[in-house]
Parts: sequence; structure tokens; C-alpha cells
Amino acid sequence: MRTGKQRIDLTEGPIVQGLLRFAIPILLGTIVTQLYNVADSMIVGRFVSADALAAVSAGGPVMSLINLFMIGLSAGSSVVIAQRIGARDMDALQKAVSTIGFLTLSCSLFITIVGLCVARPLLLLLGTPEEIFRDSRIYLIIVYLGTTGNMVYQMGSGVLRGMGDSSWPFYFLLLCSLLNIALNLLAVLALGWGVAGVAAATAASQLISGIGVLLRLNKGGYGIRVGIKSLKPDRTEAGKIIGIGLPAAIQNIGNSIAALCVQSSVNFFGSSFIAANSIVTKVDDVINIPVIALSTALCTFVGQNMGRFRMDRIRKGINASILSLTVLGIGMCGILILMRGIFPYIFTDEAAVASIAADGLLIMSFQCLFHGTDRCLVNAMRGAGKSVVPMVTAQFGAFSRIPLAWLLGVRTGDWHGIFLALLIASFLRSAAIAAYYYCGGWKRAVQKFEKEHKAHDIPA
Repeated sequence: MRTGKQRIDLTEGPIVQGLLRFAIPILLGTIVTQLYNVADSMIVGRFVSADALAAVSAGGPVMSLINLFMIGLSAGSSVVIAQRIGARDMDALQKAVSTIGFLTLSCSLFITIVGLCVARPLLLLLGTPEEIFRDSRIYLIIVYLGTTGNMVYQMGSGVLRGMGDSSWPFYFLLLCSLLNIALNLLAVLALGWGVAGVAAATAASQLISGIGVLLRLNKGGYGIRVGIKSLKPDRTEAGKIIGIGLPAAIQNIGNSIAALCVQSSVNFFGSSFIAANSIVTKVDDVINIPVIALSTALCTFVGQNMGRFRMDRIRKGINASILSLTVLGIGMCGILILMRGIFPYIFTDEAAVASIAADGLLIMSFQCLFHGTDRCLVNAMRGAGKSVVPMVTAQFGAFSRIPLAWLLGVRTGDWHGIFLALLIASFLRSAAIAAYYYCGGWKRAVQKFEKEHKAHDIPA
């Protein structure tokens, strides 16, 4: 197999070094995504109007659900590709890539058609104010029309990461972000297109990045071919991709829905607490970037080594990742405790809001001690092809926040209970996946993979 210089073979060489090399572009990509979201909102709010920002924000949750679905499905693609790469099975690899291409076009077409049909009823259901309804609908229509470009980028990036190439997905994400900002400024300032221009800029930048991913897959020396003629779905490969990707997508969407439900308990305590909770959430998103990067790298690591059936190497990789993120978590916990009175003032000048946020950061800082273990075990199981159990444990944790927030917060009338509920739910989720993993779950995953391994006579 010819390989590009960017591809990292995670079945060979030092484990920690390989994981870190693979994780760094993912970490940078996560940072770019955070900055990209902020820049997008700033352009709309400053150069169009407050109503335009509200219109885009009203369509934001819908767009977020679409992206979460795509990211989840791309995780299934990444794992299957990683396993085929690890097994050095080029025939199965091409079948998997062709199947992913077929699923990408099929899903994007389905989302586009359904989205265009439900855009108006959905906005009505969400109670979108009349003054921004028209702009919100225009925004959603253009976003749905641009689904294919976004889907190609997400699924293609999953294929690249499965092959051990995390650098090019980052390059294309950076390209997409810079293009989106430039096109936003062009559409808003030069052409005066308003909300429609913002949506068109997003769709165009995603389409260009998707085309770039396709060119890279065909020209990057991976030994595969992606094109209209090669879009021949294989039932076995499709079953594996959907079997891993769909639970991951459901997990992502479920987490988002649970967060919306918890928001009702947050809203009970008024605007100051809502603002403070938003600050805690933003800080939490930032400190979790290294956790997301390394645990995502672990998923590909496990997938590739499952393909080679190198179980001892997988165990070492999982243990090294958990140890690294635990040490990092202890450090982050200490930083949050020491800096809890300073961080909130990055976002607000109001002392009352900052005081609430400081208490929230103190409580949530303890999540750093076990969140890394949770993410590592979830991605390890997913890399081994076991995606349903991580979905179940994640949903257990996500939806347990709803009654806990009501019982500990709303019912007691103490807003500290909201943060305690989130911390307890996070611990319960981590405990559930740890109990499954260490009490036979991993052994069953290996036995299932070994049975498939022998049935298909895959060379080790």
C-alpha cells in the first residue's frame, strides 16, 4: 500500500508518541472550531443586526443536530476504515470506502429533502418569534441545500482519520473556517445579503472543503478510489458502519436534547444564573479540548490494532491514555480551583454573575478527575466495534441530569444543586462505562471481533 507522508501507522512504534502525534491536529481542529463559531456570531451581530443574529441563533440548534448526526456517522466510518487498514486488507478497504461514499450521498439527499419539507413547521414548533421567522427560514433552507458539502467533508475526514491521517482533516477544517469568515464578510459587507449571505458563505466553504477531502482521498497515495463509478455499497460493510456510527450519532443527539431539557431548570433561577451557567459551560468546553483530542485518537488507535489483533498493544494504549488524562485532569482541577475567581471576568464585568460562576467552576472542577477515563473507555469500546453500550451509558449520564437538576436545584431552590446534578450525572456515566469495561465488556468485545476475524480469514 502506498501511503502519504501524513499517515501515521498506529500499529507500530512507540504508543504514546504515536497517539500524541495523531491527537495534536485533532486538538488544533477543536480550537479552530471554537474560534470559528465565535467569529461567525461576531460578524452577524456586528455587521448585520441583532435580529439577524437572533435569526441565525434560532436555526442554530437544528444545524447543530445535523452536524452531530454527521459526526457520529463519520465515527463509524473512521473505525471500520481503521480496522481494514490495521488488517492490511485492501479489498475490504475499497469496499468500505465505496460504501461510505454511497451512504454519504444517500444520507445527505435524505436530510436535504426532509429538511426543506420541515423547515417551516420546525421553526413554528420551536416558537420562533415572528420578526425573525422569515430570516430563520431562509437560513435553514440554504443550510439544508448545502448538506452534501458538509456531509462529504465530515465522512471524508472520518475516512482520513481511520487511515491514520489526522493532519489533512485539520487543514481542510482550517480552510473551511478561513473561507467562511472571508465569504461572510464579502456577503454581508460588500453584497449586503444579510442572513442569506451568512448561510450561503457557510454552505460554500463546506462544499469547497468537501471537494478538497475528495481530492486528497484520490491523490494522497492511500491506495483507494472515490468516484461516482465506485459508489457500490457492500451490505456487510454498510452494516458495520451503521452499527457503529448510528449509535454514536444517537449519543451525540441525545446529549444535545438532554442539555436542552436541563436548560429549563437553569432558567428557573433567572438571567444572572443563566449567564453564569453559560460561562461555566464555555470554560468546561475549553478545558475538555485535550480530552476530546486524545480520546478520539485512541479510537483510531484501537481500531487499527484490532485489525492486526494486537490486544496487548491496545491494553497498553488504553492504560497510557487513561493515565495521561488523569494526570492532566488533576492539574486542570487544581487550576480551576485556584483561578475560579478570575476566569468568569473574562466573560463578564458583573460581580453577581462572576460569583455564581466561580462557585460553579469549583464544583465542576472535580469532573476533571474522571472525565478523561470516561472518554477513553467510550472511544476504546467504539474502536473495537462496540458502539451500543457506550451510547447507553452516555445517555444514562445525560438524561439523569434532568431529574437530578430538578431534585437538587429547582425543588430545593438552591442553584448550587444544578452544578451538583451535572457533576453527579457525569460521575454516574463514567462509573457505568468503567463497570462495563472492567467487568467483562472488553473481553466480550475481543471475543466477538476474534470470531469475525476468523470467519473472514483476515490475515493478522
